[in-house]
Amino acid sequence: MSFHTAAAYKADLDQFEAYLLSLGNPNLSQLKASHVRLWMSDMMQNGLSARSVNRKLSTLRSYFKFLRSQDIMEHNPMTKVVPPKTAKHLVKDIPSVDLEAMFARFPWEEQETGARDKLLLLVLYTTGMRLSELISLKRSDIDFGRNLLRVLGKRNKVREIPLHPELSEGLAAFLEGVTHEHVFVRNGGAPLYPVLVYRIVTHYLRLFSSASKTSPHVLRHSFATHMLNNGAQLMAIKDLLGHASLSATQVYTKNSFEKLKRIHQLHPRK
Repeated sequence: MSFHTAAAYKADLDQFEAYLLSLGNPNLSQLKASHVRLWMSDMMQNGLSARSVNRKLSTLRSYFKFLRSQDIMEHNPMTKVVPPKTAKHLVKDIPSVDLEAMFARFPWEEQETGARDKLLLLVLYTTGMRLSELISLKRSDIDFGRNLLRVLGKRNKVREIPLHPELSEGLAAFLEGVTHEHVFVRNGGAPLYPVLVYRIVTHYLRLFSSASKTSPHVLRHSFATHMLNNGAQLMAIKDLLGHASLSATQVYTKNSFEKLKRIHQLHPRK
C-alpha cells in the first residue's frame, strides 16, 4: 500500500484506540460489536460523513481480520456491525470544451512555469493517472520508442499507458537537456507535493470552467468519462485507470447514462 494509505489506516486505528480509552480501555478479548457501534455513532454525531465513517470501519475490518489470522483474536467484532448508508452521487467531469479552450487559449508561454503546468494538466487529462502517480513519475518511466508511460500504481502494480501524440511531443521537448530524475519538479529540482499540484490544477481549471469541483482527481474522472462517451470499452478504461475490479470503473457508465437521459428529453414527442 502507498505511504498515504498506511498513514490513513494508522490514524484510524489511533482514533479508535483513543475512543476505547474513554470507554475504560477494554482489551481485545472484551471487544464487542457494541464498542464499534458506539464509536460509529459518536463520529456521526460529531458531523463526520457516512462515507468517512465507512472508510474507518473498513480499516477496522482489515485490522481485525489480520488479528484473527495471527490467532491474536478469537472473534471478529465487525460481524454484527451494519455500516451507515452513503448517498450515491454521480461523478462530475470537466466539459471537454472547457479543457480544449484552456489548452488552446491560455498564454502558457507568458508564465514562468507555464510549460510545466500545461504538460502537468495534459498528463492528468490524457492518461487518467492519479495525483500520487503523477508526482512519482520519472524520466525512466517514459518509453518514447514504444510510445508509452509506465506507472507504478496502488499495491505496487505497474501498468502501461499509451502516450497521446501531443503529450509525447510535449514531454520530449520539455525533458530535453534536463538532469532531474522526476518529470515534474519545483525550482531547485525537488519533486512536487500534493497540495502544490492541487493548487496548480485548480487555478487553471477555474479560469475556463464553472464546474463545481476542480482537482487532479476530477481530471481523472474527465479522462474516463470522455473516453467512454467517445466509444472506449469499459474494460480498456479499467486497465488504463489501474482499477483492481470492474465495479470501480462502472460508476462512469452511470454518468454517461445520465447524459443520455438528458439528451433523450429533447425528443419532440412529449
